[in-house]
Amino acid sequence: MSTRVYVSFLAAFAVASAACDNPTPGTVLGTYAVASTVSTNSCGSVAAATDPGSFSVTISNDYGTVYWFPNSGGSSTSGTMNAARTVTISDVLADDVDATEAGAGKCTLQRNDTLSFTMATGASPASFTGSYSFTVSPAIGANCADQLASGGGGYAELPCTVNYKMDGTLQ
Repeated sequence: MSTRVYVSFLAAFAVASAACDNPTPGTVLGTYAVASTVSTNSCGSVAAATDPGSFSVTISNDYGTVYWFPNSGGSSTSGTMNAARTVTISDVLADDVDATEAGAGKCTLQRNDTLSFTMATGASPASFTGSYSFTVSPAIGANCADQLASGGGGYAELPCTVNYKMDGTLQ
């Protein structure tokens, strides 16, 4: 069973575009120490490996477009900040997770990810609070019975959802 679809959203966004060699667009708001915890999980044990735990991120603002740069050497992603200083970023990933097509049949899992956070006020906000969630579901026509725990896979159920709470503090 492939683990590619299990990569956390925060790391998955790290493949969006190269940030390591690019200048940070706009005004840097700060570098934040982030702590995340799982709040709900209907996916089962397969989601335990996706908990990002603690990490560091640099956030910048370029005329309302907010950039999220993982400091783990990954890449950036962006979203728009509204008047309440909330940023929402969404992405959809899909992957054929079968190691071989000899099992139940082709299984393409689709993952819908959403990161939402609200920045404190100020030019260099002292903190942010937010959430990250992902929902995993079989693509239309996919046979993913072998991905369920009852079929030898790691998912308790499909579709399923994992929700995280996040807090960031300016370093």
